[in-house]
Amino acid sequence: MLIFRLRKIFLLALIVGSAIIPLTFIRIDEPTPRLLLFKMLAKTGSLAGAVLMFWQMLLGFRGAVSRLIPDLIWVLGLHKKIGPWITVLVILHPIFITLYYLDKHETNLFAITQFSSFDIFVVLGIISLVLLFLVVVSSLYRLSFKNYTTWFSIHLTSYILLPFVFIHSFPIGMTINETALGYLWRGFAAILIIFYLFRMAVRLGMFVKKHQVTKVTKEAPDVTRITMRPKSGKVNPKTGQFVFLRRGITGSARPFTVSHYNRQTGEISVTVKALGKITTALQEVRSGETMFIEGPYGIFTHAALQNNRPLVMIAGGIGITPFIRLFDELAYEPGIELHLFYGNKYTHEIIYREEIDNVEHVNVVHVMSHDSDYPGEKGFITVDMIKKYLNRELKEYEFLICGPPVMTTKIIESLLLENISADQIHYERFSY
Repeated sequence: MLIFRLRKIFLLALIVGSAIIPLTFIRIDEPTPRLLLFKMLAKTGSLAGAVLMFWQMLLGFRGAVSRLIPDLIWVLGLHKKIGPWITVLVILHPIFITLYYLDKHETNLFAITQFSSFDIFVVLGIISLVLLFLVVVSSLYRLSFKNYTTWFSIHLTSYILLPFVFIHSFPIGMTINETALGYLWRGFAAILIIFYLFRMAVRLGMFVKKHQVTKVTKEAPDVTRITMRPKSGKVNPKTGQFVFLRRGITGSARPFTVSHYNRQTGEISVTVKALGKITTALQEVRSGETMFIEGPYGIFTHAALQNNRPLVMIAGGIGITPFIRLFDELAYEPGIELHLFYGNKYTHEIIYREEIDNVEHVNVVHVMSHDSDYPGEKGFITVDMIKKYLNRELKEYEFLICGPPVMTTKIIESLLLENISADQIHYERFSY
Protein backbone atom coordinates (compact mmCIF):
# COMPACT_ATOMS: atom_id res chain seq x y z
CA MET A 1 0.00 0.00 0.00
CA LEU A 2 2.89 2.38 0.78
CA ILE A 3 4.29 2.03 -2.75
CA PHE A 4 0.89 2.96 -4.21
CA ARG A 5 0.69 6.06 -1.98
CA LEU A 6 4.15 7.16 -3.04
CA ARG A 7 3.21 6.70 -6.70
CA LYS A 8 0.09 8.81 -6.19
CA ILE A 9 2.09 11.58 -4.52
CA PHE A 10 4.65 11.47 -7.33
CA LEU A 11 1.89 11.65 -9.96
CA LEU A 12 0.23 14.64 -8.27
CA ALA A 13 3.59 16.44 -8.02
CA LEU A 14 4.31 15.68 -11.68
CA ILE A 15 0.94 17.05 -12.81
CA VAL A 16 1.23 20.25 -10.77
CA GLY A 17 4.87 20.77 -11.72
CA SER A 18 4.30 20.24 -15.43
CA ALA A 19 1.44 22.77 -15.35
CA ILE A 20 3.55 25.40 -13.59
CA ILE A 21 6.82 25.06 -15.54
CA PRO A 22 5.48 26.59 -18.81
CA LEU A 23 4.53 29.74 -16.88
CA THR A 24 8.19 30.39 -16.07
CA PHE A 25 8.82 31.07 -19.78
CA ILE A 26 6.36 34.01 -19.95
CA ARG A 27 8.26 37.23 -20.63
CA ILE A 28 7.67 40.05 -18.19
CA ASP A 29 8.14 42.82 -20.77
CA GLU A 30 4.89 44.79 -20.97
CA PRO A 31 4.95 48.60 -20.60
CA THR A 32 2.09 48.81 -18.08
CA PRO A 33 1.00 46.71 -15.07
CA ARG A 34 -2.47 46.31 -16.62
CA LEU A 35 -1.08 44.83 -19.84
CA LEU A 36 1.18 42.56 -17.84
CA LEU A 37 -1.79 41.35 -15.78
CA PHE A 38 -3.82 40.64 -18.93
CA LYS A 39 -0.88 38.80 -20.46
CA MET A 40 -0.16 36.69 -17.36
CA LEU A 41 -3.79 35.65 -16.91
CA ALA A 42 -4.26 34.88 -20.60
CA LYS A 43 -1.12 32.76 -20.84
CA THR A 44 -1.72 31.04 -17.51
CA GLY A 45 -5.10 29.98 -18.85
CA SER A 46 -3.73 28.74 -22.16
CA LEU A 47 -0.48 27.09 -21.04
CA ALA A 48 -1.48 25.58 -17.69
CA GLY A 49 -4.92 24.73 -19.05
CA ALA A 50 -3.46 22.88 -22.05
CA VAL A 51 -1.09 20.87 -19.84
CA LEU A 52 -3.94 19.84 -17.53
CA MET A 53 -6.00 18.84 -20.58
CA PHE A 54 -3.07 16.69 -21.64
CA TRP A 55 -3.02 15.00 -18.23
CA GLN A 56 -6.75 14.57 -18.13
CA MET A 57 -6.53 12.71 -21.43
CA LEU A 58 -3.92 10.31 -20.00
CA LEU A 59 -5.84 9.82 -16.76
CA GLY A 60 -9.10 9.13 -18.59
CA PHE A 61 -7.66 6.17 -20.47
CA ARG A 62 -7.31 3.16 -18.18
CA GLY A 63 -4.46 1.70 -20.25
CA ALA A 64 -2.11 4.60 -19.48
CA VAL A 65 -1.54 5.86 -15.91
CA SER A 66 -3.44 2.93 -14.40
CA ARG A 67 -0.68 0.57 -15.48
CA LEU A 68 1.46 2.19 -12.77
CA ILE A 69 -1.32 2.90 -10.26
CA PRO A 70 -3.81 -0.01 -10.16
CA ASP A 71 -6.28 2.00 -8.07
CA LEU A 72 -8.31 2.89 -11.16
CA ILE A 73 -11.11 4.44 -9.11
CA TRP A 74 -8.65 6.94 -7.64
CA VAL A 75 -7.15 7.67 -11.07
CA LEU A 76 -10.56 8.30 -12.62
CA GLY A 77 -11.51 10.41 -9.60
CA LEU A 78 -8.45 12.57 -10.21
CA HIS A 79 -9.46 12.79 -13.88
CA LYS A 80 -12.83 14.22 -12.82
CA LYS A 81 -11.36 16.64 -10.28
CA ILE A 82 -9.02 18.16 -12.86
CA GLY A 83 -11.98 19.01 -15.11
CA PRO A 84 -13.24 22.11 -13.21
CA TRP A 85 -9.70 23.51 -12.99
CA ILE A 86 -9.29 23.16 -16.74
CA THR A 87 -12.57 24.97 -17.32
CA VAL A 88 -11.60 27.90 -15.09
CA LEU A 89 -8.12 28.19 -16.60
CA VAL A 90 -9.17 27.91 -20.23
CA ILE A 91 -11.90 30.54 -19.83
CA LEU A 92 -9.22 32.97 -18.62
CA HIS A 93 -7.47 32.76 -21.98
CA PRO A 94 -10.12 34.14 -24.40
CA ILE A 95 -11.20 36.80 -21.91
CA PHE A 96 -7.81 38.25 -21.12
CA ILE A 97 -6.14 37.73 -24.51
CA THR A 98 -9.03 39.75 -25.99
CA LEU A 99 -8.52 42.51 -23.41
CA TYR A 100 -4.77 42.39 -24.08
CA TYR A 101 -5.15 42.89 -27.84
CA LEU A 102 -7.79 45.58 -27.37
CA ASP A 103 -5.58 47.52 -24.98
CA LYS A 104 -2.24 47.08 -26.76
CA HIS A 105 -3.18 46.83 -30.44
CA GLU A 106 -6.76 48.15 -30.45
CA THR A 107 -7.73 44.90 -32.17
CA ASN A 108 -10.78 42.77 -31.46
CA LEU A 109 -9.72 39.16 -32.00
CA PHE A 110 -13.34 38.08 -32.45
CA ALA A 111 -14.02 40.62 -35.20
CA ILE A 112 -12.81 38.34 -37.99
CA THR A 113 -13.32 40.20 -41.27
CA GLN A 114 -10.80 38.41 -43.43
CA PHE A 115 -9.42 34.92 -43.08
CA SER A 116 -5.73 35.57 -42.74
CA SER A 117 -3.57 32.77 -41.41
CA PHE A 118 -3.78 34.40 -37.97
CA ASP A 119 -7.59 34.53 -38.13
CA ILE A 120 -7.80 30.85 -39.11
CA PHE A 121 -5.94 29.79 -35.99
CA VAL A 122 -8.09 32.12 -33.87
CA VAL A 123 -11.17 30.39 -35.29
CA LEU A 124 -9.59 27.05 -34.42
CA GLY A 125 -9.21 28.29 -30.86
CA ILE A 126 -12.88 29.27 -30.77
CA ILE A 127 -13.87 25.81 -32.03
CA SER A 128 -11.73 24.27 -29.28
CA LEU A 129 -13.56 26.38 -26.71
CA VAL A 130 -16.93 25.20 -28.00
CA LEU A 131 -15.82 21.55 -27.91
CA LEU A 132 -14.58 22.01 -24.34
CA PHE A 133 -17.96 23.47 -23.41
CA LEU A 134 -19.72 20.40 -24.85
CA VAL A 135 -17.45 18.00 -22.94
CA VAL A 136 -17.89 19.93 -19.67
CA VAL A 137 -21.68 20.14 -19.96
CA SER A 138 -21.97 16.43 -20.87
CA SER A 139 -19.82 15.57 -17.84
CA LEU A 140 -21.84 17.74 -15.45
CA TYR A 141 -25.11 16.24 -16.64
CA ARG A 142 -23.86 12.67 -17.08
CA LEU A 143 -26.85 11.19 -15.24
CA SER A 144 -29.28 12.99 -17.57
CA PHE A 145 -28.14 10.83 -20.48
CA LYS A 146 -30.30 7.73 -20.67
CA ASN A 147 -28.05 6.31 -23.35
CA TYR A 148 -24.46 5.75 -22.21
CA THR A 149 -23.25 5.52 -25.82
CA THR A 150 -24.55 9.05 -26.56
CA TRP A 151 -22.76 10.50 -23.56
CA PHE A 152 -19.56 8.59 -24.33
CA SER A 153 -19.56 9.75 -27.96
CA ILE A 154 -19.80 13.40 -26.86
CA HIS A 155 -17.07 12.85 -24.29
CA LEU A 156 -14.79 11.39 -26.97
CA THR A 157 -14.72 14.77 -28.75
CA SER A 158 -11.97 15.58 -26.24
CA TYR A 159 -9.71 13.47 -28.48
CA ILE A 160 -10.25 16.10 -31.19
CA LEU A 161 -10.08 18.99 -28.77
CA LEU A 162 -6.48 18.58 -27.58
CA PRO A 163 -4.93 18.35 -31.08
CA PHE A 164 -6.89 21.49 -32.00
CA VAL A 165 -5.41 23.26 -28.96
CA PHE A 166 -1.86 22.32 -29.97
CA ILE A 167 -2.42 23.30 -33.62
CA HIS A 168 -3.89 26.62 -32.42
CA SER A 169 -0.96 27.32 -30.10
CA PHE A 170 2.06 26.56 -32.29
CA PRO A 171 1.64 29.21 -35.05
CA ILE A 172 0.39 32.13 -32.94
CA GLY A 173 1.70 31.42 -29.43
CA MET A 174 4.46 33.96 -28.93
CA THR A 175 5.82 32.35 -25.76
CA ILE A 176 6.01 28.98 -27.51
CA ASN A 177 7.62 30.39 -30.65
CA GLU A 178 10.10 32.77 -29.05
CA THR A 179 11.34 30.83 -26.01
CA ALA A 180 12.67 27.38 -25.15
CA LEU A 181 9.12 26.43 -24.18
CA GLY A 182 8.70 25.45 -27.83
CA TYR A 183 10.88 22.36 -27.24
CA LEU A 184 8.79 21.31 -24.25
CA TRP A 185 5.59 21.90 -26.22
CA ARG A 186 6.86 19.70 -29.05
CA GLY A 187 7.61 17.04 -26.44
CA PHE A 188 4.01 17.17 -25.25
CA ALA A 189 2.81 16.92 -28.83
CA ALA A 190 5.02 13.89 -29.51
CA ILE A 191 3.74 12.12 -26.39
CA LEU A 192 0.19 12.92 -27.46
CA ILE A 193 0.77 11.32 -30.88
CA ILE A 194 2.26 8.20 -29.27
CA PHE A 195 -0.69 8.06 -26.88
CA TYR A 196 -3.20 8.25 -29.73
CA LEU A 197 -1.42 5.46 -31.62
CA PHE A 198 -1.34 3.34 -28.48
CA ARG A 199 -5.04 4.03 -27.84
CA MET A 200 -5.91 2.89 -31.36
CA ALA A 201 -3.76 -0.23 -31.01
CA VAL A 202 -5.57 -1.21 -27.80
CA ARG A 203 -8.91 -0.75 -29.50
CA LEU A 204 -7.76 -3.10 -32.27
CA GLY A 205 -6.88 -5.76 -29.71
CA MET A 206 -3.17 -5.11 -29.24
CA PHE A 207 -1.67 -4.85 -25.72
CA VAL A 208 -4.70 -6.65 -24.27
CA LYS A 209 -4.97 -10.26 -23.13
CA LYS A 210 -7.14 -12.53 -25.24
CA HIS A 211 -9.11 -15.27 -23.49
CA GLN A 212 -11.33 -18.03 -24.84
CA VAL A 213 -14.63 -18.80 -23.16
CA THR A 214 -14.57 -22.39 -21.84
CA LYS A 215 -17.74 -22.51 -19.78
CA VAL A 216 -20.92 -20.49 -19.29
CA THR A 217 -23.01 -21.16 -16.17
CA LYS A 218 -26.31 -19.66 -15.02
CA GLU A 219 -25.89 -18.83 -11.33
CA ALA A 220 -29.21 -17.03 -10.72
CA PRO A 221 -31.95 -15.31 -12.75
CA ASP A 222 -30.18 -12.95 -15.20
CA VAL A 223 -26.81 -13.80 -13.67
CA THR A 224 -24.17 -15.68 -15.67
CA ARG A 225 -20.69 -16.88 -14.76
CA ILE A 226 -18.31 -16.69 -17.72
CA THR A 227 -15.17 -18.82 -17.38
CA MET A 228 -12.24 -18.16 -19.72
CA ARG A 229 -8.74 -19.52 -20.29
CA PRO A 230 -5.85 -17.37 -21.53
CA LYS A 231 -4.85 -17.44 -25.19
CA SER A 232 -2.16 -14.76 -24.94
CA GLY A 233 -0.91 -14.27 -21.39
CA LYS A 234 -2.35 -14.59 -17.91
CA VAL A 235 -4.11 -11.71 -16.18
CA ASN A 236 -2.87 -12.58 -12.64
CA PRO A 237 -5.50 -10.61 -10.68
CA LYS A 238 -5.07 -10.08 -6.95
CA THR A 239 -7.98 -10.71 -4.62
CA GLY A 240 -10.80 -8.22 -5.16
CA GLN A 241 -9.45 -6.80 -8.42
CA PHE A 242 -11.55 -6.30 -11.53
CA VAL A 243 -10.92 -6.43 -15.27
CA PHE A 244 -12.46 -4.75 -18.29
CA LEU A 245 -14.11 -7.32 -20.52
CA ARG A 246 -14.76 -6.77 -24.22
CA ARG A 247 -16.54 -9.15 -26.57
CA GLY A 248 -14.30 -8.99 -29.64
CA ILE A 249 -12.79 -5.95 -31.34
CA THR A 250 -16.09 -4.15 -31.90
CA GLY A 251 -17.53 -4.75 -28.43
CA SER A 252 -17.82 -2.23 -25.62
CA ALA A 253 -15.65 -2.80 -22.55
CA ARG A 254 -17.25 -3.06 -19.12
CA PRO A 255 -15.67 -3.66 -15.67
CA PHE A 256 -16.27 -6.95 -13.84
CA THR A 257 -14.73 -8.30 -10.66
CA VAL A 258 -12.80 -11.54 -11.07
CA SER A 259 -14.97 -13.88 -9.00
CA HIS A 260 -12.78 -16.99 -9.50
CA TYR A 261 -9.16 -17.47 -10.54
CA ASN A 262 -6.95 -20.52 -11.04
CA ARG A 263 -3.33 -19.53 -10.45
CA GLN A 264 -1.97 -22.63 -12.16
CA THR A 265 -3.89 -22.41 -15.42
CA GLY A 266 -4.65 -18.69 -15.48
CA GLU A 267 -8.34 -19.49 -15.98
CA ILE A 268 -10.59 -16.70 -14.70
CA SER A 269 -14.31 -16.22 -14.19
CA VAL A 270 -16.44 -13.08 -14.08
CA THR A 271 -20.02 -13.05 -12.89
CA VAL A 272 -22.33 -10.84 -14.93
CA LYS A 273 -25.81 -9.63 -13.99
CA ALA A 274 -28.10 -8.29 -16.73
CA LEU A 275 -28.28 -4.60 -15.78
CA GLY A 276 -28.13 -2.98 -19.20
CA LYS A 277 -27.72 -3.56 -22.92
CA ILE A 278 -24.12 -4.82 -22.75
CA THR A 279 -24.54 -7.00 -19.65
CA THR A 280 -27.76 -8.46 -21.05
CA ALA A 281 -25.98 -9.40 -24.27
CA LEU A 282 -23.25 -11.10 -22.24
CA GLN A 283 -25.85 -13.51 -20.88
CA GLU A 284 -25.82 -15.11 -24.35
CA VAL A 285 -22.05 -15.70 -24.55
CA ARG A 286 -21.12 -19.14 -25.85
CA SER A 287 -18.11 -21.40 -25.30
CA GLY A 288 -15.36 -20.82 -27.85
CA GLU A 289 -15.84 -17.04 -28.13
CA THR A 290 -12.80 -14.80 -27.77
CA MET A 291 -12.83 -12.11 -25.10
CA PHE A 292 -10.45 -9.16 -24.77
CA ILE A 293 -9.39 -8.44 -21.21
CA GLU A 294 -7.69 -5.32 -19.83
CA GLY A 295 -6.36 -5.13 -16.32
CA PRO A 296 -6.38 -6.11 -13.57
CA TYR A 297 -7.28 -2.95 -11.64
CA GLY A 298 -8.40 -2.03 -8.15
CA ILE A 299 -7.29 -2.34 -4.53
CA PHE A 300 -10.69 -2.92 -2.91
CA THR A 301 -9.96 -5.87 -0.60
CA HIS A 302 -6.28 -5.11 0.02
CA ALA A 303 -7.15 -3.55 3.39
CA ALA A 304 -8.50 -6.87 4.65
CA LEU A 305 -5.07 -8.42 4.25
CA GLN A 306 -3.07 -5.46 5.59
CA ASN A 307 -4.07 -5.65 9.27
CA ASN A 308 -5.44 -8.05 11.86
CA ARG A 309 -8.74 -6.27 12.51
CA PRO A 310 -11.89 -8.41 12.41
CA LEU A 311 -13.72 -7.90 9.14
CA VAL A 312 -17.31 -7.04 8.25
CA MET A 313 -18.20 -7.64 4.60
CA ILE A 314 -21.43 -6.10 3.29
CA ALA A 315 -22.71 -7.08 -0.16
CA GLY A 316 -25.80 -6.39 -2.21
CA GLY A 317 -26.82 -8.52 -5.20
CA ILE A 318 -24.01 -8.86 -7.73
CA GLY A 319 -21.77 -7.01 -5.24
CA ILE A 320 -20.94 -10.39 -3.72
CA THR A 321 -18.38 -11.12 -6.46
CA PRO A 322 -15.32 -9.41 -4.87
CA PHE A 323 -15.82 -11.46 -1.71
CA ILE A 324 -15.90 -14.94 -3.31
CA ARG A 325 -12.12 -15.07 -3.77
CA LEU A 326 -11.56 -13.24 -0.47
CA PHE A 327 -13.20 -16.12 1.42
CA ASP A 328 -10.52 -18.49 0.13
CA GLU A 329 -7.75 -16.02 0.91
CA LEU A 330 -8.94 -15.49 4.48
CA ALA A 331 -9.27 -19.24 5.10
CA TYR A 332 -5.49 -19.21 5.66
CA GLU A 333 -5.77 -16.48 8.34
CA PRO A 334 -7.00 -18.47 11.37
CA GLY A 335 -8.46 -16.60 14.30
CA ILE A 336 -9.73 -13.57 12.41
CA GLU A 337 -13.38 -12.77 13.10
CA LEU A 338 -15.23 -12.59 9.76
CA HIS A 339 -18.82 -11.58 9.01
CA LEU A 340 -20.75 -11.34 5.74
CA PHE A 341 -24.07 -9.51 5.45
CA TYR A 342 -25.54 -10.29 2.05
CA GLY A 343 -28.68 -8.51 0.84
CA ASN A 344 -30.99 -9.69 -1.95
CA LYS A 345 -34.66 -9.29 -2.85
CA TYR A 346 -35.57 -12.99 -2.87
CA THR A 347 -33.81 -16.19 -1.83
CA HIS A 348 -33.77 -17.54 -5.40
CA GLU A 349 -31.69 -14.51 -6.43
CA ILE A 350 -28.82 -15.33 -4.07
CA ILE A 351 -25.69 -15.78 -6.17
CA TYR A 352 -23.34 -18.65 -5.23
CA ARG A 353 -25.53 -19.50 -2.24
CA GLU A 354 -24.23 -23.03 -1.80
CA GLU A 355 -20.63 -21.87 -2.06
CA ILE A 356 -21.22 -19.05 0.44
CA ASP A 357 -23.13 -21.13 2.98
CA ASN A 358 -20.40 -23.76 2.96
CA VAL A 359 -17.75 -21.27 4.06
CA GLU A 360 -17.18 -22.33 7.65
CA HIS A 361 -14.84 -19.55 8.76
CA VAL A 362 -17.30 -16.72 7.93
CA ASN A 363 -20.48 -15.84 9.83
CA VAL A 364 -22.97 -15.41 6.96
CA VAL A 365 -26.17 -13.42 7.44
CA HIS A 366 -28.59 -13.33 4.50
CA VAL A 367 -31.03 -10.41 4.35
CA MET A 368 -34.11 -10.47 2.08
CA SER A 369 -35.83 -7.20 1.24
CA HIS A 370 -38.91 -8.56 -0.61
CA ASP A 371 -39.26 -12.20 0.49
CA SER A 372 -41.92 -12.17 3.23
CA ASP A 373 -41.65 -15.94 3.75
CA TYR A 374 -37.93 -15.86 4.52
CA PRO A 375 -37.38 -16.93 8.17
CA GLY A 376 -34.20 -14.89 8.64
CA GLU A 377 -33.42 -11.17 8.49
CA LYS A 378 -35.80 -9.15 6.32
CA GLY A 379 -35.67 -5.59 5.01
CA PHE A 380 -32.41 -3.82 4.23
CA ILE A 381 -28.97 -4.11 5.79
CA THR A 382 -28.51 -1.47 8.47
CA VAL A 383 -25.84 -0.68 11.04
CA ASP A 384 -28.24 -1.60 13.84
CA MET A 385 -28.74 -5.01 12.23
CA ILE A 386 -25.00 -5.49 11.90
CA LYS A 387 -24.45 -4.68 15.58
CA LYS A 388 -26.66 -7.61 16.62
CA TYR A 389 -24.19 -10.11 15.16
CA LEU A 390 -20.89 -8.60 16.23
CA ASN A 391 -18.88 -9.59 19.29
CA ARG A 392 -17.12 -6.24 19.67
CA GLU A 393 -17.72 -2.53 19.23
CA LEU A 394 -18.06 -1.25 15.66
CA LYS A 395 -14.86 0.80 15.85
CA GLU A 396 -12.80 -2.39 16.22
CA TYR A 397 -13.78 -3.69 12.74
CA GLU A 398 -12.70 -3.08 9.18
CA PHE A 399 -15.63 -2.66 6.76
CA LEU A 400 -15.78 -3.74 3.11
CA ILE A 401 -18.91 -2.69 1.22
CA CYS A 402 -19.89 -3.56 -2.34
CA GLY A 403 -23.31 -3.21 -3.90
CA PRO A 404 -25.79 -0.77 -5.43
CA PRO A 405 -24.87 2.92 -4.95
CA VAL A 406 -27.90 3.68 -2.75
CA MET A 407 -27.13 0.82 -0.37
CA THR A 408 -23.43 1.66 -0.24
CA THR A 409 -24.02 5.37 0.42
CA LYS A 410 -26.52 4.76 3.24
CA ILE A 411 -24.29 2.28 5.05
CA ILE A 412 -21.22 4.53 4.75
CA GLU A 413 -23.18 7.49 6.11
CA SER A 414 -24.48 5.39 9.02
CA LEU A 415 -21.00 4.10 9.88
CA LEU A 416 -19.57 7.63 9.85
CA LEU A 417 -22.36 8.74 12.22
CA GLU A 418 -21.17 5.95 14.54
CA ASN A 419 -17.75 7.68 14.56
CA ILE A 420 -16.11 4.95 12.51
CA SER A 421 -12.95 6.28 10.86
CA ALA A 422 -13.18 6.72 7.10
CA ASP A 423 -9.90 4.77 6.87
CA GLN A 424 -11.75 1.68 8.14
CA ILE A 425 -14.44 1.88 5.45
CA HIS A 426 -13.65 0.51 1.98
CA TYR A 427 -16.17 0.32 -0.80
CA GLU A 428 -16.92 -0.23 -4.46
CA ARG A 429 -20.17 0.71 -6.17
CA PHE A 430 -21.66 -1.59 -8.78
CA SER A 431 -23.50 0.55 -11.35
CA TYR A 432 -23.59 1.17 -15.10
